[in-house]
Amino acid sequence: MRTYYMTFMILGCLLGSGTAMADTTGGGEPWWWDDAWWDESRIAVPENHAIETSWTSYMSGDVEVPALVARPAAAGKYPAVLFVHGRRGLGELVQRHVRRVAARGFVVLAPDIYGAHFIGTHPVEHDYELEKDVDAAVDVLLARGDISTDRACLYSHTRGGYYALKVATTFGRQEKDIACYVSYYPHLQDPNAPEPQQVYGYAPEIEQFTLPMLVFIGDEEQYQRRRVIETSVGILQEKGRDARLVIYPGVGRGFDFRDVNVRTFADDLASKDAIQRAAKFMRRHLDKPVALEATAEPLTGEALYNSDRAPGSVLYDLPQEVVPGVWSAIGATAPGTYANSGHNNNLSFVITGEGVLVVNAGDNYQLAKALHEEIRKITDQPVKYVVLENGQGHAMLGSSYWQEQGVPVIAHVDAAREIEEQSFALLEVMQARVKEKAEGTTVVMPDETFEESMVIELGGERIELLHLGPTHSPGDIIVWLPEKKLVIAGDMAFHQRMLPLFEHTDSAAWIETWDKFEALGAEVVIPGHGGPTDMATVRKYTRDYLVYLREKVAEVIENSGTLQEAYEIDQSPYMHLPTAEFLAKRNAGQVFQSMEFEF
Repeated sequence: MRTYYMTFMILGCLLGSGTAMADTTGGGEPWWWDDAWWDESRIAVPENHAIETSWTSYMSGDVEVPALVARPAAAGKYPAVLFVHGRRGLGELVQRHVRRVAARGFVVLAPDIYGAHFIGTHPVEHDYELEKDVDAAVDVLLARGDISTDRACLYSHTRGGYYALKVATTFGRQEKDIACYVSYYPHLQDPNAPEPQQVYGYAPEIEQFTLPMLVFIGDEEQYQRRRVIETSVGILQEKGRDARLVIYPGVGRGFDFRDVNVRTFADDLASKDAIQRAAKFMRRHLDKPVALEATAEPLTGEALYNSDRAPGSVLYDLPQEVVPGVWSAIGATAPGTYANSGHNNNLSFVITGEGVLVVNAGDNYQLAKALHEEIRKITDQPVKYVVLENGQGHAMLGSSYWQEQGVPVIAHVDAAREIEEQSFALLEVMQARVKEKAEGTTVVMPDETFEESMVIELGGERIELLHLGPTHSPGDIIVWLPEKKLVIAGDMAFHQRMLPLFEHTDSAAWIETWDKFEALGAEVVIPGHGGPTDMATVRKYTRDYLVYLREKVAEVIENSGTLQEAYEIDQSPYMHLPTAEFLAKRNAGQVFQSMEFEF
């Protein structure tokens, strides 16, 4: 069963642990502080919206149900979350948690189902009639004009977890109206069931449950609740469902649902970690399928260290269809890590009636193999070509897998030169980063190269491989599909992370090359990193950024400024981008050193 153990390094000391911390659990699962976790870094600071709250009510049959609404104060639409309280009712502590969820960027509706029926806190018996009130709340939430999604996520704790389970299954809401399920130490058994079932069984609704599930419990949770939760999650995983259980060492049942005077430091740490993980989980499942309107704006800094989107695969995320016949497995916006298996760039492919063309071999043999497995699930057409967007490791180190399959690998001559000169060093870096995941990876050279352009006719589809001029790296190319008005731009274009400038990067030449790129008239752009978007968006965060930075550096040079002054250039219009924190100053320095010779 996929179980994640989370804590913080100082926790062992604070709890009085006298034993040294190991890097694995007894069952071989990695602890949170293994190398992968440190490489991935701590969870990034989440979105923190100022919020507003209000009370509303709705009718459930002949009962008026009061409900708390919490949402970001800023105008706009946000993903929908239905919060279902537990036996404590919707008291102030629970309301605080609702507000915390809203501050992560959600519209949260929290019905007071006990208050509607004049039920006090901690009722022993479960009232099945109240399930109808939760079901009615789904319609109320989805009818709001300030939500950005056509489905909601169910968010609950304790007995609320059972209400949510019933609404998803018995009331037939899962998938159609509900996108995911998040709960803290939930009841996953009928609270009115006989005691043996409470301890050893699980709700029959678990067998019917199909939604992605994320559950949080403490390692010191009472045994009967933990047993049922672990069994339920295990059953779902056996069925191939996306079910995840996070267990926090040193934590009981507190999290932030209990008074501060009885909470422990461990509870507070777990609470902060869990709500951030919950927000990322919900946002991922509430996101609409890849589409221009969903990805036009850059991600916030939270996306830099987002959690794995395809836990059952080496891939960071599974392929998504951008336009008919063109798919892309969007990589993490973070640097390559053990956790994302080096999948921090986009692995795209074009399906035609005579075969498939893949863009980028991937960071390693296992990653290429995983992509191939997903392609086979989508089409029976064989892969005919693999094209490398440049000679960087995450573009080409998986080539050995593809050549084993008899698939020719194509690259620009400059990219091939980079591979010849740099590949063994890049291989060593990759091996140290992904460790055992590097198995099978060897350095190979491209089978075919070109200089300015190469046209591939495949299944009636014209596919143009174009080297338009100097850009980000030697041998950068784009893949242009003129009939679809779509370009797989590689590192020509950025928008959801700050672009990096290297010693060999000519920013002035990149701007000139950009004019040729934009003249193609592409309507859909799949960049090297980040989701598909349009030309206006990548222009803003690529060409316009380069122009902006060069203008600012020129001002420094004209005023006889120093390299240190270049480092201090105001780049605030772009500092919200992931990777900006450690690239902005370096980029300014690179431009300064190159532009000194232009004056």
